[in-house]
Amino acid sequence: MRRFTTSVSLMWRDLPIAERFASAKAAGFCGAEIQVPGEAAAADWAAAAEASGLPVTLMNLDMGDYLGGGPGLSGVPGREAAFAAALDIGLDAAALLKPAFLHIGPSRVPDGLSREACLDVYRASVALALEQACKRGITAQFVVEAVNRAEAPTALIGTTVEAAAIAAGYGGALKLLFDLYHAAAGGEDPLASYRAHREAIAHIQFSDLPGRQPPGKGTLDFAALFAGIEAAGYAGAWGAEYMSFAGTGATLGWMEALA
Repeated sequence: MRRFTTSVSLMWRDLPIAERFASAKAAGFCGAEIQVPGEAAAADWAAAAEASGLPVTLMNLDMGDYLGGGPGLSGVPGREAAFAAALDIGLDAAALLKPAFLHIGPSRVPDGLSREACLDVYRASVALALEQACKRGITAQFVVEAVNRAEAPTALIGTTVEAAAIAAGYGGALKLLFDLYHAAAGGEDPLASYRAHREAIAHIQFSDLPGRQPPGKGTLDFAALFAGIEAAGYAGAWGAEYMSFAGTGATLGWMEALA
């Protein structure tokens, strides 16, 4: 029986936070993923998780202006102090929520700056995150995610190969958050990419292509993808991360089909 986690940032959004967790638990999900932690106080997220019995599987650090089309924080020269502040808040939240995974967050290469200069800042951000988490006794696995350049042309880390190259420098302290949607949207064969980088991949997310739809609404063959990836050794949970701002419960027919 496959285990599924759900985004409570992209899904269930017509509900108050406590009801998002309770509804996801009732629907059969085994964990919650928080992509936009600033939507509520950490104590409110923690209360919702505890009351529902649905643990937090993954949490993003704050991304600054990234979701509004800006460069973000993690790999942007001149925004090191802003990233450090977001990290401090995020680690305080992680101490309460105890997520299995902490996503450092994407960024874009601003006009007039080189990708290498931005990667230098990103690497420094990773080093700071690992150092501060260790000091606070936070044991969550840090992850990096590739964001496809078909939709985000200036993404700092745009392919699985690039994400794996970054992660390789940290001896397992940084692993890959592998999103089937981003891989496919970026022109990769998701199964081939998983096979090539499986040792570095800690968690998998999914949604259908195009447009981050529920499975079965687009072009991806999830039954074949899931079976192939599991045959290649994946035994973790599968993170549903699709756009469903209202009526998420009505979109869950795929769960039984893919269980």
